[in-house]
Amino acid sequence: MNEIELIDQSELPAQGEDYYYHPLWTTCILLYRGSIQVNSNGTLTDLQAGNILFIGYNKYYSFTTISTDAIFKILHYDRNFSNRIRLSISRYDAYRLINANRSTPFTPAPNDFEAIWTLLCTLHSNRKKPIDPKKDFLQKANINIFMAIIYLLADVIYTAGESSGKTHNKRKEEITVHFLQLIADHYKEQRDLAFYADRLNISIKYLSISVKEITKESPSEIISNWLVTEARAQLTISTKTINQISQEFNFSDQYAFSKFFKKHVGITPKLFREQQANLVTN
Repeated sequence: MNEIELIDQSELPAQGEDYYYHPLWTTCILLYRGSIQVNSNGTLTDLQAGNILFIGYNKYYSFTTISTDAIFKILHYDRNFSNRIRLSISRYDAYRLINANRSTPFTPAPNDFEAIWTLLCTLHSNRKKPIDPKKDFLQKANINIFMAIIYLLADVIYTAGESSGKTHNKRKEEITVHFLQLIADHYKEQRDLAFYADRLNISIKYLSISVKEITKESPSEIISNWLVTEARAQLTISTKTINQISQEFNFSDQYAFSKFFKKHVGITPKLFREQQANLVTN
């Protein structure tokens, strides 16, 4: 079951406060005791006991403060895992859950948090046990425990009002989910909607109608959001030059990338990087 990773505070690497995590998987942090402060793409979020925080896979994060009594677990899970497990919820809701992304923490009822925490502890303990290749009981148990955790997390999200509450057109929902998955794999090199429409065997117009109806955002807005999120992360945690980043994101030149970034963030990449450096050093 390599699609997930699960660690607690004792397993974090001994790094300074300027150490950033930039996981390729979605992150879910559950705080059982104490308090921590998380910096996710420049946004500081304070977590108290009983809080759950989701961080999208293409965002960086770091722990700026951790109280001495803090007990928490960090769950990383594959953004495409929803394709490989059977969840009895709509495909779009499953995608949103697996790729959950929210800047403020959830605070479920204490009993609900305790149920999720207990399952996480069990899964964490099981994953440290040796696997007998002749038996797959433990592996199957772990998959079912993880699915139970996902269902309980879904309940937390929907109870908090994150569910759309609408029955979507299944065809448009399928298109949207496939489009979002394609973006996750190709957003750096492909911004042309024709590329995605061709991959889905539909017209650009129908792609736009479907995605807008399901997500309330246009396909172009979603692609831009992915680019901006990753650009902010690269400017903060990497030593790549702005020109190198512009090439990685397939812009014609550094000027085009800077113009795009300023349009969406309000400042140039150079100024953004300087501001982030000041935040770290101060």
